[in-house]
Amino acid sequence: MKTIIFFNNKGGVGKTSTVNTVSHMMAEYFGKRVLNIDLDPQMNCSMMFSEINFTEIFEDICKGRNSGNHIGVEKLLLDKDADIHDCIVKTKYKNLDIIPSCLTLSKTEDIIKSDVASPQQFRLKNKLAQLDDEYDYCIIDTSPSLSLINMNGLAAADELYIPLKCDGGSLLGVGLVTSIFETVSQYNTELKIGGIFFTQWNGRKNVSKVVYEIMKNKFGKDILPITIGNSKNIEEGSLVQKPLLEYDSGKNKCRVTRDYLELTRYILNRNE
Repeated sequence: MKTIIFFNNKGGVGKTSTVNTVSHMMAEYFGKRVLNIDLDPQMNCSMMFSEINFTEIFEDICKGRNSGNHIGVEKLLLDKDADIHDCIVKTKYKNLDIIPSCLTLSKTEDIIKSDVASPQQFRLKNKLAQLDDEYDYCIIDTSPSLSLINMNGLAAADELYIPLKCDGGSLLGVGLVTSIFETVSQYNTELKIGGIFFTQWNGRKNVSKVVYEIMKNKFGKDILPITIGNSKNIEEGSLVQKPLLEYDSGKNKCRVTRDYLELTRYILNRNE
C-alpha cells in the first residue's frame, strides 16, 4: 500500500478538494482500492464520504449541543489496542473506504502530547501496518497547521504533495511544509516529495506568472507540469456531498475535472 499525504500550512488552497477528488477518481475511474484518512477536525473529507450530515452538525453547533464522537481517527490515535479495521467506514463508492475525523480531534492532540510514555508521532504509522496489502493507496487529508496530528500523517506517508494558490500566504505555507519535511524525513526515510502543484490557477494573471517563476526557481523539478483551474462544480458538489467526478457526470467533462484526472494519472504512473 502506498501512503500519500496532501499538506500545506496555508488553508484555502484546495487541499481537501484534491484529496476528495483524487481518492474518488483512483477508486471509481482507475479501479484502485483506496483508504482515506481524515486528519482535519473540520471534517470536510469525512462529510463527503461518510454518513455524517453536516447540516445536522451545523445545527448542533449553533444550539450548543455535543455532536457526539464518531468511530474513526480519534479512537485510532488514542487507543493503543484499537484495531484499525474497527475504525474504517465503508463509503457508497466501490473500492473507497474512509477513517473519518471528528470535531474534537484538536483535544486528541493534547491527550497525545501528555502521554510521554509512548512514541507520539508514530501512532498512525503503527496502526497502518495492520492493513498489510488490503488497499492499493492510502490518501491522507490534513489540517492547515503544524500539528502533532499532521506529524503523524507525515511519519506514516511515502509521498508528500503540496498544493498552493498564487498568493503570499501559500508561498509561506510551502516554505514551512518543506522545512518540516526535512525534519520528518530524518525519522521517516521513506518520505519523498511527490510534487508541488497550483490550484485555482489562472495563467493569464500576472501574479500567477510571478509566483510560478518564484516556485520554479526555488523548487525546480518538484513543480508538477499540471495545474488545477477553477470550477463552481467543486463548491456545488461539496454542498450536496458529491465528489467532482460524480457531480460532473456528463460525457464532456469540465476543465477542472480533466485537470484532476491528469493529476491522478500522474500520481498513479509515478507509483506503478
